Order: sequence, then structure tokens, then C-alpha cells
Amino acid sequence: MAPHDSATRAQVVALKVFGASNEDIEQQTGIKARTVNSIYDRAIQRGFNPYAEHPIVYNIHVEDAPRSGRP
Repeated sequence: MAPHDSATRAQVVALKVFGASNEDIEQQTGIKARTVNSIYDRAIQRGFNPYAEHPIVYNIHVEDAPRSGRP
């Protein structure tokens, strides 16, 4: 999977939570539907609440995962 910056991932989550289809998100961002679902699911696993009255996407929801191994 090609890496996407956190701003693009936040855009994906915001579009998804407000009802955009995966196809619409792909047209706007160029990110495939399977990856859109992965980004959204990962944000939820990290504490994003799509059912909140005012859903907020924090950096922690969409930031890069820590890399394993030695730098």
C-alpha cells in the first residue's frame, strides 16, 4: 500500500463519516475503495467516534503507525 499523508487520510475519514461513497472518495483523493475502508477502520480502532454529535478527526486517528526495527 502506498503511503498517504495524514491530511489526506483525515479527508478520507471526514468524507466517509459525512456519507460520501467510496467511489466519490476515490474520485476526489485517488485512493482505492479498499484503502479507504482500511483508513476509516483504523481511525475507529484508534478512538475516532463517527457517531458523535460533532465528529472530530484528531491526528492520533490518522497518523503513521510506528515503524518496527532499528532506524
